[in-house]
Amino acid sequence: MSENTLYTFVAEDAIKNSDIFTLNCNCGGKVIILSPFQEKEVTCPECESAIKILVVSGDPGYIIGADENGEPKLLPVQGSKSTPIELLSESEKNKIISDVKSKMKKSL
Repeated sequence: MSENTLYTFVAEDAIKNSDIFTLNCNCGGKVIILSPFQEKEVTCPECESAIKILVVSGDPGYIIGADENGEPKLLPVQGSKSTPIELLSESEKNKIISDVKSKMKKSL
């Protein structure tokens, strides 16, 4: 059994009106979750990693996180209707992060 614990964000909009949701693991494994969605953690059938599910309201598209140097980076939200991060160009990613940085400075 794996001792890996992974975390994933899931768009609430993707699960609230659906009977089935497929959660993707980093290893490529898939976990099928049936309605009602009450799971807070599942286990990947491929790599046996525990995957903790963090449901975010609506469909935010992306979450802003930080890399090991503290620099902002985009994190995927599973079930989002936004363009997957891996399909965004570097300039598109940088614009999203720049926009967030601007909004954060304005709110200080």
